[in-house]
Amino acid sequence: MKKPQKPPDVGRMWSDYLEKYNDLAARVNQKNEESAEIRKLIRKYNELEYIHWDDLRRKKIPFDPIAFWFVLRTIRSTKYREIQIDDEKFPFYIPENFHKQLHLIDKASPASFDRLFGEFPSDANKQQYLINSLMEEAIASSQLEGAATTRPVAKKILREGRKPKDTSERMIVNNYMTILRLKELRDKPLSPELLIEIHMAITLGTLESERDEVLFRTCNDIVVGSRADPTKIFHYPPDCEKIPAMIEDLCTFANEDDEFIHPIVKAIILHFLIGYIHPFVDGNGRTARALFYWYALKHHYDLLEYISISRIFVHAPAQYSHAYQLTETDGNDMTYFIDFNIHIISRALEDLRQYLIRKKEEEAESLQLVERIPDLSFRQAEILRDFIRHPSRPYTISEIAGKYKVSLPTARSDLILLEGKGKLKKYLDGKRQVFTYQKETRQ
Repeated sequence: MKKPQKPPDVGRMWSDYLEKYNDLAARVNQKNEESAEIRKLIRKYNELEYIHWDDLRRKKIPFDPIAFWFVLRTIRSTKYREIQIDDEKFPFYIPENFHKQLHLIDKASPASFDRLFGEFPSDANKQQYLINSLMEEAIASSQLEGAATTRPVAKKILREGRKPKDTSERMIVNNYMTILRLKELRDKPLSPELLIEIHMAITLGTLESERDEVLFRTCNDIVVGSRADPTKIFHYPPDCEKIPAMIEDLCTFANEDDEFIHPIVKAIILHFLIGYIHPFVDGNGRTARALFYWYALKHHYDLLEYISISRIFVHAPAQYSHAYQLTETDGNDMTYFIDFNIHIISRALEDLRQYLIRKKEEEAESLQLVERIPDLSFRQAEILRDFIRHPSRPYTISEIAGKYKVSLPTARSDLILLEGKGKLKKYLDGKRQVFTYQKETRQ
């Protein structure tokens, strides 16, 4: 994806387009059909879809595109709120189309779970889904930063609790353990020390120098570019000497509540600012996404634990990067980045809704197994259903224990019982007992 074209420079080109701008601005307030159409277009591109110049210039509109852009920007400027981070300003505002999505996110809390989605399938499935979601977030956030381990392998590592063998596996394990701990940290105010603590937990044992885990960067040779093409540079972070002051301002912004900003919007802004400041040599992306979750949990958006934002990012990394670029190419207008992230959260909540529908159907299947197979508990039926869905996949005792949050003896007993009923077969993989589905068994 190409870097978006910067908008026309209002200051430099103002005199060239002043006449066209004045004519268009005057027509906005007239009471006729043409003026109504102009107002409709302005609302569309400011309030319903927050458009960047790079997209607007390709639209077929009945006006000079630059003059129309200046009108859009003039109207936006009257609605901006600004955040000052050291000597840099970051404007944003909340267009009309954000409000409905933020309202739905507000309603999506555990307290209103039944009203939103219907009764959660079961407490066991709720816990299982939570753990699975945290794993997905840890894996995807690491993959965005270059971790090469596949999802099935990564989940197996996390469920079995085994030690990571390489840097990619260490990144995922670190991310998972950090996300688990964010709830413990949510009552603390944000400080440089807390930010470093989160970063250190995420990067432990994965950087070339241990000093880089616990110190802000002291060099300016760090750039943000394309992984596929290192010659494409998207962002040059601020001078390292500015980092302490910028982080102090960021912490003040996170902690103050004098002027209300919707907590989800504020969490997204913190995400953006860490990516922009790039205070560490490495691990900035993972830290930024962890900080988003930390702030959301701090303000009791506990349902966000059940969704993975990074899992959607990892399927659209170019769009994620593009959201940063839209902001940076248009005077640090963070509205573009906020827009992208609100849509991602909404998609993730819809994924959760679809999961609940599927889980209800799966629970019905498990209940049928309980009824058909004597002396089978609901959990054992759930485990058997996993084997039926993945008939060629081998499962270890520790993996089943990790997935269903039971002890190793309990997992072993469940698997042995299912083997005894002819549903599974057991073999040794080295010293480990491994179980697979007994395919010839009829259900």
